[in-house]
Formats: sequence, structure tokens, C-alpha cells
Amino acid sequence: MALDKLEFVQTANILKNTYIDQWKKEGKKVLGYYCSYAPEELLHALDILPFRIRGTTCKDTVLADAILSRFNCSFVKATLNLALEGNYNFLDGLISANSCDHTRRMIDVWKRKEVIAKDFPHFFLSIPHVITEAGLEWLKTEINAFKESLEKVYNRQLDEEKVKESIKVYNENRKLLKEIYSFRIANDPKIKSSDFARLLIANTSVPKEICNEELRKIVDILKERDGIKDYRARLMLVGSYVDNPAFFKIFEDVGGLIVTDSLCYGVRYFWDQIEPSSNPLLDIATRYYHKVSCPRMMDQHPARLDFVKDQIKRAKVDGVVLQRIEFCDLHGSDNMLFSHELEEMDIPILNIDREYLMSDVARFKTRVEAFIEQIMVSG
Repeated sequence: MALDKLEFVQTANILKNTYIDQWKKEGKKVLGYYCSYAPEELLHALDILPFRIRGTTCKDTVLADAILSRFNCSFVKATLNLALEGNYNFLDGLISANSCDHTRRMIDVWKRKEVIAKDFPHFFLSIPHVITEAGLEWLKTEINAFKESLEKVYNRQLDEEKVKESIKVYNENRKLLKEIYSFRIANDPKIKSSDFARLLIANTSVPKEICNEELRKIVDILKERDGIKDYRARLMLVGSYVDNPAFFKIFEDVGGLIVTDSLCYGVRYFWDQIEPSSNPLLDIATRYYHKVSCPRMMDQHPARLDFVKDQIKRAKVDGVVLQRIEFCDLHGSDNMLFSHELEEMDIPILNIDREYLMSDVARFKTRVEAFIEQIMVSG
């Protein structure tokens, strides 16, 4: 069965979906969030649906260009443009964080321009940039303050037992995604990276109980599938945010399979579980603080390199694609370090800059095809 025919998976192609319609009919709230450091379990425990902000369906950034600098990230522009067009009017609040300068400023822009409404709730999470004991305490305090803000704005009281139950639901979700990931890295992979991307996008757009139910079905489908044999190279994708399945299809069209990645909308999203204890808020803070990081965590490049090396070995990767969205300084810096470190390991590397909205696909495809030829010749 083709995964892209499933209703759950098709939510990756749109923003507001039928699951959200039903959620809101029940009088429940939906909060948008930009950064994977947003503690989703906390929202879930308050019967609030976390929705990952993305640029799906954006065709141009004309409205956003009138507000943002030409040096701003095109992903941020795409999401702002959609919001200005009214495509995010189903949201009941927005969560921003100091993840990068571009997304950091979205809370200011959305507030100043009253993008949704004058009284639209905005929440901000201040996350440390280094790993220390004091930093964990800082994040725990931030998450507690965030909890209190949610309780006040939405007139709800958080129940500790509900938080513990939410942690179980999210841990189960990560476990299921990791099981599907195992089909992705098999010698004969049973799922293409474009379909895996659709699953991850749908997974941040639908209530988690429904996600878990659908993911179990997908696991059963994949168990019965034959593996993919007609590919030429196994690739790993590293770098900036990617939420477009068509981006992965560029590689597939020329014989490359992206079998693993180090993306915040990819493997890093589900890699780390929460270790439950008697203090669920501390458990949540600990998981998000110590999870596999992006370059915003300034002292964690060695850990990120170890993660990349582990994925290369685990997925039997033939080459690594380092990509960044223009003006993404964080991933630009990290990718520069990776390029030197991986070259010393004799791992073929393709390093590309791109825009969020896919353009000049033919030239991009030519570069990918040449990279795969390079791998085939050297291998």
C-alpha cells in the first residue's frame, strides 16, 4: 500500500487538516511552535495540540518581503507570508524561542503586525546555549514559567498525573518512529526518505494518540513490504530545516536514497526519550536540554559530530550532503566544521546552499547526480 494515500500521511501536504477541525470542534486549542525545543508534552497534558510551523503550500514571500530584510532566512519568510495570508488563523497561540536570530524575532513580528489578532497569545522560551548544571535549572524554571502562562491564558490547571501520561504517549511516539527508522536504514530499505518525511510532518500536525495509532498501522505495512534494491548510493542529510518531501525526491530521482539524517525535522526529533521519575517537569526539561542538539548549542559540536558518525555507521552511509538555507549562519558554521572533519574520514561530501522555496531544481539535481557518480567511481 502506498503510504501517501493514507489520510494521516496526506496531512503533510496541507496546513489545517480534518483532525484539527475535529479537535477545535471539541473546544480544544492549537498552538503553533517554530522550534523543536518547545516542550510538547506540557501542551498535550493541557489538551492543547502542538502544531509545528512550516511553509507548506507557500508559493512566494511577497507579503513577508515587505516586512523582513532580504538577509532573513527564506523559511521564516515563507511561514510569515502564510500567516499574513490567513493560513494560520486556526492557531490559538504561538510559541517562539531563542533558537536562531530569525525565528527568535518572529514573536516580535507577529506581535507588532498583529498577524492573527490583537489579543493573540504569544509565548517565549529562553533556552540556554551551553550545557551546564545551572543551564538545566534555568530551563526547568523557564518550562515552569511557561506552564504557569499556559494555565493563566487558557484558564486550565495542569495535573501532574496527566503530564506523566503525556510523557508515556510521546515516548511511545518516538519508539514507533524509531522502529520505522529501522526500516529506512535496512540494507534494502522499506521506506523512501520522501515518505519518511511525510510521516514526520504529519506527526507534528495531528494529535499524538492518532499519530501513534496510524504509525502502528504503518509499521505493519512496512513489515510486509519488499525492500528497495534499485538505488545507487546511501546518503545522509545534515543541516538546515527541511519540511518538503519533494526535496528528498530530488535525490531519489537520480538513484540516491537518504537513509538517515541529522535534522530537527528528522531523526533528531525522535531520537531521545524522556526518562520518567517522580518529577515530570524536571524529566521534560532534562530531555529537551540534553537531546541531540542543533548548532544553537554552542559547546555541543563534538557531540553532534559523534551523532553524525554514529548515523553514518548505523545506516551504512556512502556520502553526506551538508545543506543550509541562505543566511543560516548556525548551520553554515557547523557544516564548515563537518566538511573538514568528514573529509579526514574519507567520506564523500556534497555541500550546498539553497533557498527554502524550491527553485532551480534541475541544477540542484545535476549536482546531486554528479555527487552520486563521484561516489560510484570512488567506491
